Amino acid sequence: MSETKSKTLSVTLVPERDFKEFSSHNNNILAAVFYGKNTSISLSQDYLRIPVQIPQVGEQPLVEVWTSDLSHKVNQFENIFYAANSDIVFGSINFHETKIDGLEKLVFRAYKEIFDFLERMQYPFLARCWNYFPDINQENNGIERYKLFCSGRHNAFAEKHQSMPCHLPAASAIGSQSGPLTINFVAARNSKGEHIENPRQVSAYQYPIEYGQCSPSFARATYMDLEGSKYLYVAGTASIVGYKSCHKDNLLLQLQETQENLDSLLNHSRCLLNKSGEKVEIKDASVIKTYVRDVESLPLVKKLMEGTLTGAQSRLYLIGDICRSELLLEVEGIWPINSSD
Repeated sequence: MSETKSKTLSVTLVPERDFKEFSSHNNNILAAVFYGKNTSISLSQDYLRIPVQIPQVGEQPLVEVWTSDLSHKVNQFENIFYAANSDIVFGSINFHETKIDGLEKLVFRAYKEIFDFLERMQYPFLARCWNYFPDINQENNGIERYKLFCSGRHNAFAEKHQSMPCHLPAASAIGSQSGPLTINFVAARNSKGEHIENPRQVSAYQYPIEYGQCSPSFARATYMDLEGSKYLYVAGTASIVGYKSCHKDNLLLQLQETQENLDSLLNHSRCLLNKSGEKVEIKDASVIKTYVRDVESLPLVKKLMEGTLTGAQSRLYLIGDICRSELLLEVEGIWPINSSD
């Protein structure tokens, strides 16, 4: 199985059928994310069991398992469930929408709680967020729900940080068919990290107003250095050049453009972090997740993606709606960066 190795934090994709045995021999699990599960988050074990109502497709279901060699504790603070050690925290928060508490309001509340929690627990470096909520491309009162999500998130960041772009983490926002607003996040206490943009794309927080009154608040990638282990969290990446979507309704060209964006981002990051600029390739990913809007697209996507990666258990395929209705897929992942100081 593929693993991003670090004393402080690792992520592994484990076949669900093997997870019970895996967990019985590992007391260093921080969190286990189960995709396609309609259950509640659990603190009953020594780790978080986090359900995400995004179906996965593959020969066998995989569990996303986050581990650490450092001793940790699992607990709940207000609406946040978390596993934390001396260096990092993995957390999850979810809210169900009501007629009174709509998406924008709940997103603002969720991020405000995350910020207050991280300040209280002293994990100032928010590195990565995963956002899931239903009907991302549908409208509420004439406004697309993704734009409502962006407004709630933007307002929370703007209230917390005066120089907001400097604090925006890598992130993904994916539409589910059902379930609550769910936000999973990773933050660090002492990371030598930085947020990185893609030369081929306009920074999301600088999108023109046609993409929403409040631009999406995330970085294209976040670099983290924990205990000398350096790796790059790459945000959800799609067929966008500049700020415009490319190749409407053409799955093959969208995937090729997405791979171009990943190549650009990986190598730009390498150049920033290592002056030798040694090439980093998509195939070097420790874990890579591909979200596809239409399950019928999967055979072609898998064929093309698997030509760039080795190790069946480094890949996870999920069915979810992408933040723009014309986009058919999105890719994210974790890449090791062996930079020289």
